[in-house]
Amino acid sequence: MSSVHDTPPPSSPLPGRWQRYVRLLAPHVLTITASLALFLTMYYWVLPAPAPAAPQIATATPAPTAPPTPLPSPQPALPTAQLDDGLLRLTILDLQAENAQLRAATHLLRAAITLDEAVQALQRNDFAEADRALMTARRALDRAYQLSVEPQKGPIDSIRLQISQIRDDLGVRPEGADRRLWQVRRLILALVDE
Repeated sequence: MSSVHDTPPPSSPLPGRWQRYVRLLAPHVLTITASLALFLTMYYWVLPAPAPAAPQIATATPAPTAPPTPLPSPQPALPTAQLDDGLLRLTILDLQAENAQLRAATHLLRAAITLDEAVQALQRNDFAEADRALMTARRALDRAYQLSVEPQKGPIDSIRLQISQIRDDLGVRPEGADRRLWQVRRLILALVDE
């Protein structure tokens, strides 16, 4: 039995689909409005007020009269100090060596990050992804080896050998590979800190 006075549910001003869009967009619109208001407030607060554009009238004050003093005779211009050609070449070589060290450190860090990705892939049992990450780390170590100074080439070469051994062992004995990769990663980070 239905009652005669049944009232239909109150209709919303927007259909259900539009309500969902408004609910999704409202936080973004409010955030944009608040950040714009904050930006404008900071902009006007930080910038000083413009100076008035009224012209300033300067009055001339009479200068006391004094006998003119003789000006010193102009000195011949001193030659600008030219850098010695050898010193300039030495400076360039130093900068190139420093640039190579920074690039080698960048490649070492890239290898460390890639080893992290390999460990995560091993934890997911994704051996194909771990193999790709190990190959990428090996390439980064190859580039670091080319750019590194002589004292770092030995440790980088041994790290490359360890990564190759771990990669070869993935198909045969994958257990313990993540622990070995963490140890290699620590060695790489120790090289970067030197």
